[in-house]
Amino acid sequence: MTFDKTINSYVDKKILSAISEFVEGKNFVAAADTLAQAFGSDKSLFSKEASDFESKLIPSFQKNLSLLVQKTWIEKSDAELKENVLYKLNEYSEAVSKGEWNKSYAELLQIVDDVVYLMFGNQSKGEDFEEYSLRIDPEFGIFWLYMNSLPKEQDWQKDKARVAMLLGMFFLANY
Repeated sequence: MTFDKTINSYVDKKILSAISEFVEGKNFVAAADTLAQAFGSDKSLFSKEASDFESKLIPSFQKNLSLLVQKTWIEKSDAELKENVLYKLNEYSEAVSKGEWNKSYAELLQIVDDVVYLMFGNQSKGEDFEEYSLRIDPEFGIFWLYMNSLPKEQDWQKDKARVAMLLGMFFLANY
């Protein structure tokens, strides 16, 4: 089975389109709402309740991701990485709680990459990991596809960087 067929069999075209539109900046508000729904949110990240949602999401994300990392079985050689991830997660959560969204963007991408490595080992670095993740857990696969679609460096407006991270944080807070 080719990767394109795997994507088409596990990912709704509307979600693929939303990922592309979000990254490219085409109607990113509607795209973000579509992605939030795909990740299980019933709220818009642009609603009046968004700041209340955000203030609850950050600690929930930190707690749940910390628990996931702590409960992940690792090789002895990855113990230092595991501790480093937990430290970075605390630093990151503190920074975004203060509104330092653009400054913290690359940090979230690195944390997620490290956590996925801790969960899946070297397999997460393979070319076929996106396809594998879609087959074993389609919801996680869509999340991973989204995270890998985000540029490593960005010069977005603060609100777009914030929403990009909130989407990832929402998925991980509820994973």
